[in-house]
Amino acid sequence: MRTDIRCILAVLLLLPSGAILADTKPAAPKEDPYSKVVLEDTQGRKIPLARFAGKVRLFDIWASWCGPCRMGIPHLNRLYDHYRDQGLVVIGVSVDDRPADVEAFVKVTPIKYPSGMMNPGLGKVLGEPESVPTSLLVDRTGRLRRRFVGYVEPELMEREIQKILGDAPAPRAGS
Repeated sequence: MRTDIRCILAVLLLLPSGAILADTKPAAPKEDPYSKVVLEDTQGRKIPLARFAGKVRLFDIWASWCGPCRMGIPHLNRLYDHYRDQGLVVIGVSVDDRPADVEAFVKVTPIKYPSGMMNPGLGKVLGEPESVPTSLLVDRTGRLRRRFVGYVEPELMEREIQKILGDAPAPRAGS
């Protein structure tokens, strides 16, 4: 009888903690995996992604031959312009084989945010996309919060960005 009561009490004590754990957000990664890699622009200049640690990052994986990518880039330019003072950075990652193709594309469709070419280090962290465009929304701690595959209505993406920007205060100017 006494053993039965102990078992019942043990189960009852575990139930509330399980309910509390279910309501919490997943823990932030110990280290920001996105800040450990380097993007290279079409000229081979290095862009260390550690430069953007502590910001909300929207990685846009795209290609110059992709119609939906062409449609989305002007919206990404607008989002970057509008929210960068609040801590958003858009980072373009082209999967084109030839940097010259990207350079020709950018002459017709300007990209206002940091952009470069996919490389093995980025592929390990971002994953190799099954289709383009693929966008990854990463919070200030380096946790992937949302993956968008294909063309996404700009309003939906903007709402998701606003949610993530609202989760934590934006860094102060100069920090």
